[in-house]
Amino acid sequence: MLNKIMLHKIIDIFLVIFFYCVFIALASVLSTVFIFASNNVLVDGIVTAKYFWFAASVCIVSFFIPFQLFQKKSIHVSDVLFAAFTLYISINYFCLNGAPSMQWWLLLLMFPLYIVVRLAASDEKLRRWLFSVILIVVLAQAVWGLLQLYGFARSYHNLYKITGTFFNPGPYSGFVAVGVPLALSYSLSKTLSRFERWLGMATLLACALVLPAAMSRAAWIAAIAGCVPVLIQVSSFKFRVSSFRFQVPIFNFTKIVIAAFITIALLAGAYYLKKDSADGRYVIWSASIEAVKENPVFGAGYGRFTAVYGDAQASYFLKKERSAAQIMVADSPDYAFNEYVQMTVELGIVGLILFLFLTGSCFVKIRSLTTNHYSLITILVFAAFSYPFSVLPLVIMFVFLLALSAPASKKLSFTLPVWLRVIGVAIFFSITAYGAHQILPKRAAYKEWSSVRTLYNVNLYHEAAKEYASLYAVLRHEKYFLFEYAQSLSKTGQYTESNRIFEEYLLYGSDPMVYNCMGNNYKEMGDYAKAENMYNRASQIVPNRHYPLYLLMMLYQETAQIEKAKAMAGTLLDKPVKVQSTAIREMQLEAKRIIEN
Repeated sequence: MLNKIMLHKIIDIFLVIFFYCVFIALASVLSTVFIFASNNVLVDGIVTAKYFWFAASVCIVSFFIPFQLFQKKSIHVSDVLFAAFTLYISINYFCLNGAPSMQWWLLLLMFPLYIVVRLAASDEKLRRWLFSVILIVVLAQAVWGLLQLYGFARSYHNLYKITGTFFNPGPYSGFVAVGVPLALSYSLSKTLSRFERWLGMATLLACALVLPAAMSRAAWIAAIAGCVPVLIQVSSFKFRVSSFRFQVPIFNFTKIVIAAFITIALLAGAYYLKKDSADGRYVIWSASIEAVKENPVFGAGYGRFTAVYGDAQASYFLKKERSAAQIMVADSPDYAFNEYVQMTVELGIVGLILFLFLTGSCFVKIRSLTTNHYSLITILVFAAFSYPFSVLPLVIMFVFLLALSAPASKKLSFTLPVWLRVIGVAIFFSITAYGAHQILPKRAAYKEWSSVRTLYNVNLYHEAAKEYASLYAVLRHEKYFLFEYAQSLSKTGQYTESNRIFEEYLLYGSDPMVYNCMGNNYKEMGDYAKAENMYNRASQIVPNRHYPLYLLMMLYQETAQIEKAKAMAGTLLDKPVKVQSTAIREMQLEAKRIIEN
């Protein structure tokens, strides 16, 4: 009898230790947002340092999967959909892209992370602790932003005062906004502890102070969208409709009109606050439709938005005459500023439908929205105006909220047999091992790249080209590395090899400057027809740019095509200037000289 009591005590102690270990491991994953390094240590250290911390944290987290999975816990349809979505991206990636990518390796590690959070969320105490950690992380980021605003901490962007530990205010604001509805819910709760309510109020106050200063309209709209159901939830205007399985809020006509007016006013105010930016996003979304038309069902391939966007935008402007305002705001973006549009471009309609089913499954079979759903709504709304799924801390937050939001309905759940759990554990460990093996050893290469970039920036191209060549095998998935390497080769007269590297860059991006550089290489090699073609492509992708026209003008001038040179000079002089600069004035002076002579 005594031995049984001792055994039970040992088991209880083990379970308590296990409980705290799981919590600490998951908290370490959430703390990825605070990890950064200076550019002298790692290239783009504010971004890349997070990769390695996250990969190491997921390795630790994955060790808890066997202990949790072999407990009798049910699998929800949301879990199946998450696995299906990840599998679809994998198949899409290998069939339509296949190039190595940091984005792809990080995505793989999201799968074991989701499983651990999902299993941990079945313990109500651990679930509440995780929500508290989310609030603490958001509170720390909000305070960090306030310190930057008042000059007590440095910003990580030359143009903005507030970035938190992000590279610009956009994703930072989105991260902070995710905590606003959660903090509001905690502040208004009557069932939580005093600590949790005070934590909610402190976070809400800090977010309310920093978000207006960060000037992100998408974050404001997303935060409001998440707070509306919180206020509805605590209001008395509810009733149950028998034909539905969830509660439907009912307002009188006056309240509906007031809510609609406020919504319209907020959207209009947000539009006119940064009108050019909003118009630019409209052009991006319109041009993206051209890319969707090319591959509507399965998309262009995961991670290939920037690679296909250039041709799509060129097609958009060539198909018919667009307004001068649209031409003026066109650019070469890295993101669609709408994750649903970008997802359709990369993964097709099939991928978008899978994603909508996945997120929608979190709201099915629930009697009312709960704490986690408010913040999930916020990040989904933010995704309609920004690029949260391209920023690692926001992806981590999304996976946490998704895993915490899957409802525990018995009709939509089932228990896996033991043999299938064993296979599952093997798959999880294999995915984690592969992802970590691809990411963690690359830290040394990123560190070395930082040193080589110093050589590149001081125009020591011969030395830089040699160093880039030694790093090429490891960093060939980084488009900015490829650009610097190709430029170094070009500056040392290795034009053919330079263009080969530029071609690899075009697997990841479509910056018109790359076409300009390739045109310069062809020009140096005496292949003027290909040079002309490259300059024309650059001018078509972003039609408001002057530089490709200048290069064409000089090409015609140097090859004695005088009439073409004068015609291009006239076109350059007539083109409206988006931002006046010394370079623009010098190009215009050269154009006038060619016309006069």
